[in-house]
Amino acid sequence: MAVLGLSTNTRLLGLAVINQGVLVDYKMQFTKNAWSPEKATKILAGLEPCIAEYSITKVVLSMPHAHHQTEAFRYLVRRIQALCKKKNISFIAEPPEAFYPLFAPGVKNTKKNLMQALSLDFPQLAKCQYKELRNKRKYYIKLFEAVAVATLHDVLD
Repeated sequence: MAVLGLSTNTRLLGLAVINQGVLVDYKMQFTKNAWSPEKATKILAGLEPCIAEYSITKVVLSMPHAHHQTEAFRYLVRRIQALCKKKNISFIAEPPEAFYPLFAPGVKNTKKNLMQALSLDFPQLAKCQYKELRNKRKYYIKLFEAVAVATLHDVLD
């Protein structure tokens, strides 16, 4: 019963596969070209092999606040939902408030604290955390959010 965690915008896509508390796979996808429906199709095409390879039973999306959602983002979410429905996979969207406090209890809910906590739980993420802390533009945070939402729903099953 593998869970696929996603955190996306129209340029970056963080993916994480969690199965029984184990981080099985994780990666970042960057799509540089301008937004178009074909770009959404390309993003979905990248999800399908992952869904098949790991026998995904649930897709969980880290849903940004409404004021951060563009029409292009909402279109992409609808396409992901349609893919899940077609493949008979559960789809859940979670706001950041659902998972940030769980991984760094008692401390301020910041992206840095989330990365720190997840790197302790999953040591293979330490290299990504180090790179992210050195980046001027945030890149890997989408990966950490994907791990967090996948872990949240892997635990709930």
